[in-house]
Amino acid sequence: MIDVRNSDEVLSLLGQPSFEAIGQSVARTRDDLDEYRRAVPRLAARQTQRGILNWIHDQLFANVRDLFEAHVSSVQVRDVEPRREIYVTDLFRLRFKKHGPADLVSSYPTEAFKDFIVQDPPQLLQEIRLIGGFRWDAEARLIGPAVLSARDGNHNVLWVIELVAETGGTTVLTPVPSTPSPGPSLPVVAFDGKLLIKGGTAKATS
Repeated sequence: MIDVRNSDEVLSLLGQPSFEAIGQSVARTRDDLDEYRRAVPRLAARQTQRGILNWIHDQLFANVRDLFEAHVSSVQVRDVEPRREIYVTDLFRLRFKKHGPADLVSSYPTEAFKDFIVQDPPQLLQEIRLIGGFRWDAEARLIGPAVLSARDGNHNVLWVIELVAETGGTTVLTPVPSTPSPGPSLPVVAFDGKLLIKGGTAKATS
């Protein structure tokens, strides 16, 4: 029985390879967007914000799929539009979206999305549903930091972790409060090799 509000527990179970896959997928997608704009600036400039975000989503999921399949164990991919999801072990189900103001995400309100966005009661056989992706600068039309978030309902963000790549190959996962929440305090996770999560914080070990 897992409390999805407990980010320490969730992050420990999901594991470092998944963090790396998400962070690298966003970095690759940012590079894809830069390459597209350099190669065909005339066509890129024509796109609406909705159009460019659809293009970005296609590239992001392609990168996510490649990296999860290559580096994360016990992965299954569901890529049958409109449902594009990654399953890690029998516990985690991930979708990938841009995070807007207050870290809210948008989607057509289908029954499948309504089911996904609400967490199972912990006393039931659980499936932890998370959303990876990136912060989007709508004014500049730029991909911001990679993020991983948990929510229980479309407007109830439980926690958000920002994945920031630093020089030297180290990636730092930092809690980012978005909306007031009665949930537990969030860990700061830094790793450059092995991941250790203990007592509400996470530390990198060599």
